[in-house]
Amino acid sequence: MELKMTDAEKKAATWLELDDESLGKVVKAMMFKLKTISEEQDKLFHLSAAIILCSSAVETNADKMNITVEGLTIKGESFGNWKVTIKKQVGK
Repeated sequence: MELKMTDAEKKAATWLELDDESLGKVVKAMMFKLKTISEEQDKLFHLSAAIILCSSAVETNADKMNITVEGLTIKGESFGNWKVTIKKQVGK
């Protein structure tokens, strides 16, 4: 999403100088950027977690590793039992 601003809007010292419509466009554009950054950050966190788990398997010379999480609770909410499997792909 590209934000197109007038010269007057670009020269404004603060967002408080913008009219409501222009301010709304700026806020919308910023929220879109923040959402995109957040999504990319989530991907990075997931990849980092996967690399840590794969590294653990490599360090123990295992082609496969199972990790069981019993009674997972996050912020007071129970999500049950989980099993995470890390498996090396053969031939790749």
